[in-house]
Amino acid sequence: MNLRTQMLLAGALTLAVPVIGWQSVKQLDESLRQTRVDAQTLKVANARIALAESDALRTVLQASRTPATANDLYAEHASFPLFVDGYDDEWQNLQGPAFNFKNNEDQVSLKLANRENKLYLFFDIRDSSVIYHKPPTLRTDLAEGEYLDAQAMLVNGDSVELLVSDADGRMKHAIFRTEAPGAMVGVSGSKGRGARQAGRRLSRYNGFWAATQHGFQLELSIPLPAASTPIGIAFVDVDQIGETRSQWLGTLDHNSIAALASGQSISSKPGNLFYASQTADERLFSWVTRGTRARLFDRQGRLQSDVNSLYEKTLEEFEFDPAERGFFNAVLFRVFAYFVADTEIRDQPFELTDDLHLPFNEVDALAVRQAETKHYVTNERDVVLGTLVAIGGESPTGFLLFESNEDLASAYSASSVARLFSLLTLVSLLAGFVLLLYASLLSMRIRSLSKLATRAVAEDGRVRGLPQSDAKDEIGDLSRNLSALLERSANYTKYLEALSSRLSHELRTPLSVVKTSIENMDRQKLDAETVTLMDRASGGADQLGAIIRALVESTRLEQTVQQAQMQEIDLLEWFRGSLARYKQVYPGAQISARVKYAGSQTEKIAVFAAPELLQQAFDKLVNNAVGFSTDGQVTLLLESFFQHNRPMARLLVANNGESIAEDRQAQLFDPMFSERGADDGELHLGLGLYIVRMIAEAHQGSVSVRNTTNGVEVGLVIPQ
Repeated sequence: MNLRTQMLLAGALTLAVPVIGWQSVKQLDESLRQTRVDAQTLKVANARIALAESDALRTVLQASRTPATANDLYAEHASFPLFVDGYDDEWQNLQGPAFNFKNNEDQVSLKLANRENKLYLFFDIRDSSVIYHKPPTLRTDLAEGEYLDAQAMLVNGDSVELLVSDADGRMKHAIFRTEAPGAMVGVSGSKGRGARQAGRRLSRYNGFWAATQHGFQLELSIPLPAASTPIGIAFVDVDQIGETRSQWLGTLDHNSIAALASGQSISSKPGNLFYASQTADERLFSWVTRGTRARLFDRQGRLQSDVNSLYEKTLEEFEFDPAERGFFNAVLFRVFAYFVADTEIRDQPFELTDDLHLPFNEVDALAVRQAETKHYVTNERDVVLGTLVAIGGESPTGFLLFESNEDLASAYSASSVARLFSLLTLVSLLAGFVLLLYASLLSMRIRSLSKLATRAVAEDGRVRGLPQSDAKDEIGDLSRNLSALLERSANYTKYLEALSSRLSHELRTPLSVVKTSIENMDRQKLDAETVTLMDRASGGADQLGAIIRALVESTRLEQTVQQAQMQEIDLLEWFRGSLARYKQVYPGAQISARVKYAGSQTEKIAVFAAPELLQQAFDKLVNNAVGFSTDGQVTLLLESFFQHNRPMARLLVANNGESIAEDRQAQLFDPMFSERGADDGELHLGLGLYIVRMIAEAHQGSVSVRNTTNGVEVGLVIPQ
């Protein structure tokens, strides 16, 4: 385990403090959440009692107790302006679904909204044949007492007809037809007070007819009728002028609309219009604070009020706003809020239909269910506490859904627990970071010292030295001690290198005396056994002299390699000359050569080298190959190639013979290592391939050895 890892583990241990603190905070979170649930349940219970005792709210809810029918229409409150222009751009943000009516290929899609005491209607009508109203022309032969057809004068094309109540509560029949696309005004279709009222322009009944590829779009604006009043809507389809107006789509046929507007009693019943009550909004507003939302539904599950402050900033959020209180406080709050938001949420939200209605099949069950508070995620991805409760005792008149925003953990934001935990976490992280940084610096210094120590001794064992550090700490002391140790080792190495020269100088004189004495002895006067001993002594003296000469030559060769003068030579020409010379030197061997080019065969292979050193290295390789060859065949190879986009030249000598074990190939170029036996009568000190390695490294190259199919291939690589 390295130092950085040890320091990292030590820094990680400091995180145990905030982890233990976090476990305590989680337990506190569960306790406070239950406290918030109890507080909200109590608040909703108080609101339930207060709302049930409100006479104005009771009147609103009683008016909506009318049983729901399939023809009822609900107008959603629009919080933004609606423009009567025949296009639905501003209608896209409304949550309520469209009412759809279909008959064969014809189809009507209707949306309703209310704003500022106006009822807005948007029709998207698919009609394969749109017929515009064409006012009849007056005939010149019209006799006295003859009148144009009243229905044809009123409407003879496609139209939309409404049954609504006016400010006096009287039912009004409004017809919207046009001669061409564009702005329009509704006309009265009522005949209750005489034929003169039919076709009268209705003020504040405005519309816009826009043609589309599949039919037309009609946007209307009319005075807002009272809530829970009857309403009927019909699209009357005419495929050609003069056709009987019998085809219709909507909630009530146009004939019934006309009859009801005239005060007649008929069997067909229109639906009722419902929308949110401003009175309910006023009663609910006092119970809604920042970060909460209250929705009131009637007995039929229709939305009567929606007061939404769920996204308004609480006082605690305002305190941690970076624009108000600084960036640091905002970071602390958001980090803590992120951890709190990580809590698993299992509750399912209360089932609503398009956020405007409670499901009809759930209303009866909700009437007998006790108040329930749940923690869930809304469709808008908000984490809330929601409470749903019935209003009105055993026979509920409505339902209240109260929600509070949990997304930012407002219960924690003002407490010192959040700040303490955040600061504790940041301090622990900072301590761990400082330890890791300190460990990284120590690791870098130790690794740097390790690299310097690795390069302090060359591969041949020569000591290069280690620079001393000026640091006053323990690592600096270690660096200086290693430098002093290597300096003493270098001095001893120099002594050993000079020892061979001193020994050779000191041994030559006594060795010469021994050899001279042996040569001057009269062999004629000695017996056979003494002559044999004398021959052995003479051979030992010759071998000792050869050893001294080899040591002196190796020392001189190292100095020669270090002082060699480099020059540019044509390696191809040099290789050919060497081949001819080796054939003369080794007449008993079969020496061949091969050349491989990286490019054209006529190119010059130029290298920057010392020719005499290169020749000496190649001589050693060829001598070894001839000596180890089992059949006398030796192959010389010159190859030009690229290594890492750099031109290189390879000189190889291959022979057929025994392979070299892989564990001994790395030792082949070490000094005093030899694979030869002593049965050839020659002295082998193992310096031949060591000299090859020194010459290759002096040329910024390297040596190589590998086993082939029939033998061994040894050589060196130098850059061009």
